[in-house]
Amino acid sequence: MKRQLLQLIIPMTAFALSACGTMPQPTDTAVFEYPQSNGFSGNFLAGKAAQIESQSTFAAQYLLRAHQLEPDNVELRRRAFLALISDGRISDAVDIATDLQAENSEDLFAALTVMDAAIREDRYQDAIDVVSELPQRGINALIAPLAKAWLYAGMGEKSEALVALDGIQGNGALNPLSEYHRGLILAYFEDFAGAERALASAYGDPADAPLRAAEALGAVYERKGQVQKAALLYASYMDRHPQSLAMPYHLARLDRGEPPLATMLTPADGLAEAYLDIATLLSQENAVDPSLLMARYSLSLRPDDDITRLLVGEIMEIQNRFDTAIDVYSAIPLASPHSWNARLRTASSLEQVGRADEAVAILKKMVNERKDRPDALIQLGDILRIQQEYGAAADAYDEAIERLGGNEQVGWRLLYRRGIAHERAGDWKKAETDFLQALEIEPEQPYVLNYLGYSWVDMGMNFDQAEEMLKRAVELQPDDGYIVDSLGWVYYKLGRFDDAVEQLEKAVELKPDDPTINDHLGDAYWQIGRYHEARFQWHRALSFNPTEELRTTVEAKINGQVPNVAPIVVN
Repeated sequence: MKRQLLQLIIPMTAFALSACGTMPQPTDTAVFEYPQSNGFSGNFLAGKAAQIESQSTFAAQYLLRAHQLEPDNVELRRRAFLALISDGRISDAVDIATDLQAENSEDLFAALTVMDAAIREDRYQDAIDVVSELPQRGINALIAPLAKAWLYAGMGEKSEALVALDGIQGNGALNPLSEYHRGLILAYFEDFAGAERALASAYGDPADAPLRAAEALGAVYERKGQVQKAALLYASYMDRHPQSLAMPYHLARLDRGEPPLATMLTPADGLAEAYLDIATLLSQENAVDPSLLMARYSLSLRPDDDITRLLVGEIMEIQNRFDTAIDVYSAIPLASPHSWNARLRTASSLEQVGRADEAVAILKKMVNERKDRPDALIQLGDILRIQQEYGAAADAYDEAIERLGGNEQVGWRLLYRRGIAHERAGDWKKAETDFLQALEIEPEQPYVLNYLGYSWVDMGMNFDQAEEMLKRAVELQPDDGYIVDSLGWVYYKLGRFDDAVEQLEKAVELKPDDPTINDHLGDAYWQIGRYHEARFQWHRALSFNPTEELRTTVEAKINGQVPNVAPIVVN
């Protein structure tokens, strides 16, 4: 299945990147300074820099200015166009798209933009003419049949719409998607019996289908007057996916006696759903840039869709555009069943931009809002732990574990997180208990093996068992510089300096810019008489922005206060 999807995705990704001109390299912050200029060169360079930094708003602003100054510059026109689409300004890109399509009728994103304008004016035949010009290869082989199907539906041509979907059949990985949209189109034409057959079979067991497919089938049941059947589906889905909030929303709606939902109100809604499905496929294959473009086209046709907003926000986070992600998530109404996830993601983005207090406030409110859910508590614990509020973090994890039914009902990750919080708070007994229980659940978990083994040696206990744990952790994660450093540092603490050097040199190769690992290697070199190399490593450690505490320690070594280790003697 993956191979079939990648065959579709790779050409599209290459096109999107070539259209942008370069692979975006996100920065660690959403704030970027661009030069102020009224000339072509200044605006072009500022726009290009913004595009490299995945700052589409700034990129569109500057590249459009440059385009106005040099309207015949083909490369610039394409850059400005892609920046507009990435920023969600589809309608502003129509004029440029028309020019691009006139130059090359096979330009996918230009075609989608021209189609977007035609669909808004119900010019479905014009849109079909545009999509028919696209070569039927790569991702076009998926986009074109779905687009034609919904465009024919807009023209009232049911048979033509269903025939268009046959273009996807035969590609086994995509047959479920084809059947899903067949069901939606049949429901649009109020052929609910046919819609039920298609939707019920699209993904096998409907309770294990993607959320939107299960919701669509439930809506068909409701439209057929089979309310109890719809309720059973919603309840079954909720049993399989207990963290989903959409199905409780639908069950509550049924209890209130509200009328059934339409699956798709307009052909534009259906095409937006198709774009969202494609964007999701692309995102799952880490094709982030084309995924964002398809999600933007989806939101252009269906601007209030919260699932699409969530996807756009997640892509903004991947691109380190956390302030933009916060804005996207904030547009999701509190009454939406997807508000909970949006607020969790908002809190995560707030923490990333240094607004941890606001994130904590949001999560504390959510903790009290839904006392049956542990996720807000877990995220609260994570943020408090990052903020070094270890006691409060442990308390949050305690309550999350209680909501999950106790230690026996949780996985190793939550016990590991709480163990770290306890250890940092100075409560080693509780920390050790959590680490040991985490290993009972996942005996080969390298991060738990590393943390517990290192801690034991650091505390002067369980040396043999700790060494075996750390050696096993390195075997499991040989490319993790931090774990390799732990084994090397344990050898150092045990006075086995040659072994320590061997491991710490490997760790530095894996993590060459980590100040602590460079400091450790310097100490090990000193103990075996390699003094010049030791000083070199300490100077390297200082060049990698160490903490103030580490900086003070390393500077003291460089100034003559050499490391004086008293090796632990193992009896």
